[in-house]
Amino acid sequence: MTATEGFDIKTIKCAIASFFGCWALQQIIGITVRNPLTVVFFVLLFSAALLQDKQKIGGTIISAALSAVLTFLLRNRIAEGFDSRIFKLLSFCIVFVGTTCVFYIVIGFSISFFRARQGMSVREKVRKLFINTRPAFAGVKAVLGIALICFLCWLPYFLYEYPGIMTADSLVQYAEFAGDEPLSNHHPIVHTLLIKMFVDIANLFNADHQIGIALYTVFQMLFMAICCGVLVSHIRSRKLQVVSVLFYALVPFNGVFVVTVWKDIIFAGITMLLLCCVIDLRNYYESNLQSNAGRNALWASFTILGILFALFRSNAWYAFLVWTPFMVIALRKDILRAICASLIVIISVLVVKGPVMNRAGVAQPDLVESLAVPIQQTARFLVDEEFVEDGDMELINKVIDTTYIKELYAPDFADNIKELVRAGHPEEIENNKSEYFKMYLRMNAGNPAVALKAWYDLDGGYINPNTSYTVGDMDGIMGNDFGLFWDPKIGGRFVVKAKEISLKLGDFVPLYGLLWSIGTYTWILVISIGICIFRKRYILCKMLLLLQIGTLVIAAPVVDFRYGYSIVMTMPLWLLYYWGIETEYGSTN
Repeated sequence: MTATEGFDIKTIKCAIASFFGCWALQQIIGITVRNPLTVVFFVLLFSAALLQDKQKIGGTIISAALSAVLTFLLRNRIAEGFDSRIFKLLSFCIVFVGTTCVFYIVIGFSISFFRARQGMSVREKVRKLFINTRPAFAGVKAVLGIALICFLCWLPYFLYEYPGIMTADSLVQYAEFAGDEPLSNHHPIVHTLLIKMFVDIANLFNADHQIGIALYTVFQMLFMAICCGVLVSHIRSRKLQVVSVLFYALVPFNGVFVVTVWKDIIFAGITMLLLCCVIDLRNYYESNLQSNAGRNALWASFTILGILFALFRSNAWYAFLVWTPFMVIALRKDILRAICASLIVIISVLVVKGPVMNRAGVAQPDLVESLAVPIQQTARFLVDEEFVEDGDMELINKVIDTTYIKELYAPDFADNIKELVRAGHPEEIENNKSEYFKMYLRMNAGNPAVALKAWYDLDGGYINPNTSYTVGDMDGIMGNDFGLFWDPKIGGRFVVKAKEISLKLGDFVPLYGLLWSIGTYTWILVISIGICIFRKRYILCKMLLLLQIGTLVIAAPVVDFRYGYSIVMTMPLWLLYYWGIETEYGSTN
């Protein structure tokens, strides 16, 4: 096999032509770039392009002529929605080039089909595309090299956003260790203390808190870069490793997120390491290795990462509890260590969340925080003026003042109604859980369509890729009274425009735009699990991620890309295996 046999010129040409064809069809039909139909268009075009024979120049001329006619006929439809002449011209060019590719592929495939000269199947060609000719990058040097590439690509974001992006949530955590707010585990206290540690380090050198936040941001960048290096080193195809590094280093939302002071970012890194650790454990026992030192080190790593995983997000704690029995069964070759490690994780988290935090005066999230979906559904009944029994209405009035509920209710955002409950009498729910649970069941059973619509409007974006929301559009530090401010080290019109355009491309470029929707990752994960079950492959790591998505679907107060960022960052590991594409250097779970 030659060095170019994998990514050969024809395959690259087919992929580019299929992409532009998909883009043109998306523009003509008028669907969004996050619509799953764009994937269908691309797959069909790419499959047909791979199977077609080489055409003569006449095919290109005919395709271009047909495309020119079609573009002219659809000129008004193509240009609508654009005020700028540049964007109109760009749209015409995309449609012309794309439809030329579509006609060329259709004509070529038709000729090849009737000649019955398809050659090897699409599946064989895709398999060939990913077969290794050389071993994958592995070892400490590979991890550090990948980490360095990611860090350098993220560095401009840090310099522009210096000392780091801080939103309202970040400032609440800062206020807690500054003494202006009571300590709370609403935002994980371990993350709050981690930020505080770097601020304290800055204090040791009489530096201001800006430096402390900058130190934390650099730490987060280094940590995430190393996590990327570790995860990519677990991929057993060099070509797929390169694609993964490009995803981590160049997709703009990764650069924005790694310089944002959020718990979700560190949590994503912990999840990456935890999955890699589980894979190493599985491979260790599959390989029948006998080293006690290596086995003990892996279980120690699993225990530490499991504790951090459960402490950095509340929903992750519940996902871990449900996942634990499956993990123990999967690693039953060393069932005693599996049980002991799991018990250590569970007991440690219970002790920390219970006696330790109580003694330190750290408050736990209130009950209302976990009732976002039921509260939102109940509010929807009142907003839509659906029938509510007198007894149920009496229970509702004991908790909230419904006078301004229509003004406060937002279909895709539960915090308004949560705050309305907190401003009323949430202790009524706390003291009468069974009564309010029965009320909730009665109301939902009486009109399930309204309940389902209220849930979908709130959390449907976790399963629907074609849901519109912003990703990574934050800048600098929000206004505050702590003396923290945005102090960019690089700037100018070019830098500002470059970031703005890079973030907006996710709304304009098909296929690429799907990367900006958490619903995309959900469906790919579900499909991947289905294929694994069909092929009887390991699904342990994927199951943990699916449980995380499940907790978001049933309890998240809003659709937010960062809530599912751990699924996004682990995607190269769980996506690129078990699609029937094997390499001679083994596989993973």
